[in-house]
Amino acid sequence: MNDVVLVRIQRIRRRSAAATVFSGIAINEDGSRASEDALQYAVTLPSSLAVAEIEKGQWWFLRGNSVPTTYMVDGYQVTEHRFVPSNAELRRPSGEHIVQLLSTSPAFPGIGEVKARRLWEQLGEKLYDCLDRMEIEPLSAVVGTETAQVLLDGWRQYDNADALRWFQHVGLDLRLSRKILDVYGTNAMDCVRADPYRLLAFGMSWTAADTLAQKHFDIAPDDERRLAAAVEAVMYHAFDAGHTCCERGEVEEALAKLVGRSFLASALTLAQEHHCVLVNAGRFHALGPYIIEQRVAELLRCRLGSENPLTNGKDVEDYLSRFEQEEASELGISGFKFSAAQCDAVFAVAKFPLAIITGGAGVGKTTVLKVVEGLLEDCGQQIYAMALSGRAAKRLAEATKRTAMTIAGFLRNVAPRGLPNNSALIVDEASMLDILLAHRLLTVIPESCRIIFIGDPYQLPPIGPGLTLHALVSVSAVPRVELTETQRFGGVIAEGALAIRDGRWPSMPHISSAALAFLPCTADQISTTVLNLYVVDPANTQVLTFTRQRGAASSRSLNALCQRSLAATSPRLLLWSDERERKEDTGFRLGEPVLCTRNLYKHAIQNGSLGHIDAIEETPKPIIGTNGESMGLALAWVIWDDGERRPVTEEVLDALELGYAVTVHKAQGSQFPRVVVPVYAARNLDRTMLYTAITRAKQQVILVGDINVARRAVEALPYASLRRVALAEMMETNACL
Repeated sequence: MNDVVLVRIQRIRRRSAAATVFSGIAINEDGSRASEDALQYAVTLPSSLAVAEIEKGQWWFLRGNSVPTTYMVDGYQVTEHRFVPSNAELRRPSGEHIVQLLSTSPAFPGIGEVKARRLWEQLGEKLYDCLDRMEIEPLSAVVGTETAQVLLDGWRQYDNADALRWFQHVGLDLRLSRKILDVYGTNAMDCVRADPYRLLAFGMSWTAADTLAQKHFDIAPDDERRLAAAVEAVMYHAFDAGHTCCERGEVEEALAKLVGRSFLASALTLAQEHHCVLVNAGRFHALGPYIIEQRVAELLRCRLGSENPLTNGKDVEDYLSRFEQEEASELGISGFKFSAAQCDAVFAVAKFPLAIITGGAGVGKTTVLKVVEGLLEDCGQQIYAMALSGRAAKRLAEATKRTAMTIAGFLRNVAPRGLPNNSALIVDEASMLDILLAHRLLTVIPESCRIIFIGDPYQLPPIGPGLTLHALVSVSAVPRVELTETQRFGGVIAEGALAIRDGRWPSMPHISSAALAFLPCTADQISTTVLNLYVVDPANTQVLTFTRQRGAASSRSLNALCQRSLAATSPRLLLWSDERERKEDTGFRLGEPVLCTRNLYKHAIQNGSLGHIDAIEETPKPIIGTNGESMGLALAWVIWDDGERRPVTEEVLDALELGYAVTVHKAQGSQFPRVVVPVYAARNLDRTMLYTAITRAKQQVILVGDINVARRAVEALPYASLRRVALAEMMETNACL
């Protein structure tokens, strides 16, 4: 069906770099419903068509194909039109900024979209004036005195109606507008007018910023602000791709696409004069990333060059001996012994203020952590153990039987109170630590704090920019112990993983019963083959993919396939819609596996946690906290991978995805009995991706797909080695511009 429709977004379902999925309703040009039974759409809007951040309440004029999907809700038939547009145009209705601000900002509790839209429909532009002048009577006439007071109290945080209206007029989305107001306050309009290219620093693309500057401010192609900003845009783009510096030739090539070759020399000169970039030995550094990287190098380098032993070697030996006896007793075995490398790692931690412990999956890093934490405690150290993801922190706590937290939790809850001088910082899964997070972490701890990084530099590099562990392992002055003796698993999985890690293609039989197998098939056969393998043992199988959105073997596509095949007739999890005054499908079914995509501390659920929907409430059930406070309404219940059964509220629901298939990034640091990996040409596929995926398995790994694609990925250099960073050089040479 070929549709041309104007849709108002009701709910954002999923976001990714490739696309945003939202539900919306067909409306008329005045914003009213297109009809009594206005069509409900589920839109997958590719990022290439999105000219702005996609937000609830926006109006989009869409052209493309829709496929009606019909199901029963509360005894009657509902049709949702699945829509993938070929063209999309953002319509900016008057007042939509203020409606969405009032209904989504925590500054206005209890003001939902229905009340906010009613205020706009009845007061129009006068709404801004009422808020600015603190006039409660007109507001009270629409929403009541109590709600009106909430509005006025919350508005004191913004108090800039002119800027909000102007930002909507020139085409800035609400999220960007709020960022600008937060930074510039009452000077926001003047700052943007003075240099609209400042918007690049807030995440606006070059195309959008350049269009805005030329359309609303008549900035000429050779304007100094434009040329200097173009160099900044190139560096921002490189930073987003993981690089902290660029070669001159790379900058020139990218810059020519933005401003043309005739302006290259002027742009590069102006960028340096405006201090947008620093140049050293032919390499370009954006000022911010350079300062961050240099500061990280300084904070780590100050811990090098001298020993600072916590205790003498004999005490360490005695502690290791006692631990071996205790571990043997706990495991019910005799003759438990540490490997030589494990002993070296413990001695390094006791001796040096900065130490790195590396090793692949199953080589005993966690056991070393248990020893290290016990030794540090015996030496009077205050330990702060942490990992990047909530799930990894939870596993760390379970393995060591001591407190662990996420890095974000440490920065939010612990660091502001200050650390004692006798503190020790342990960062597990440190391969996931990007340069920004490393900077935040190192700048809040005292110089006396000991640092232990633990991780595997052969796993995936950080999602964020820069490299930390990957860079430090190449610095000769940093004490490092590598664990190599496999303890968790052996045999062909370990051998295959090591071969892939080293860039060698391992021998893998083409039979599904092997511990490590590769089943070659064509691209159109991958998803079906994965499904057939999954259903053999769904309770113990996890599908790991390379991408979340793109292609038939993405987690989104495989999750949809598994749902259609395995849960089509299962009871649906429904959510009440105020606008349509009936329940709508959330996309989840009873019994399905689910993945949490962000940390929900209030609900004790971590980013990366997996579980399955154990029950669905026919009528939402109120949840009362331990102190008698309301915790929302339970729509359903999930049994998570820690064995706990927790309610699904609307807040939790927004953080859930189907979990039949998850990306390798989400699974990093986890283990599963059986892993199935679809192999296909993907931009992010390299040997570290395959190595990380294979080492998630305890008993069996089956790769499915294009064996030539896999072989080329293994034999090529890993992408981490292609990131251009300066941390190692700064550590080695004390380089400074």
